[in-house]
Amino acid sequence: MSDHFIDDLMFITPLGHAPGIRLFGQITAAHKSPVTLALLHCHGQHQDTTDVTVDLTGVLYLSQDALQALLDVARALPPPLRLTLRARPELGLPQRLTTHGWQETDNLRISDA
Repeated sequence: MSDHFIDDLMFITPLGHAPGIRLFGQITAAHKSPVTLALLHCHGQHQDTTDVTVDLTGVLYLSQDALQALLDVARALPPPLRLTLRARPELGLPQRLTTHGWQETDNLRISDA
């Protein structure tokens, strides 16, 4: 997989300073596969780390299906690996993920930008 992905709605690029990816634009259900593949590729490139970050600060819209895909990736990570979602408060991640029980997911952390 390439380090970048782009279509009419979304752009994925690797983080420059830490293991992870940065997303821009509108993330829909159709983007579940590219986002998941980018995360798996990123982890493959940085197997020596325990924390992978998804920077959502450039995201204008995040569908519930795409958010569920990120939660699924976090739940599939074996300990001590952890997925950190960094987002602006406007996306409302803690509230939106509450119905999916994210608080019980040890492998997921939410960070406000």
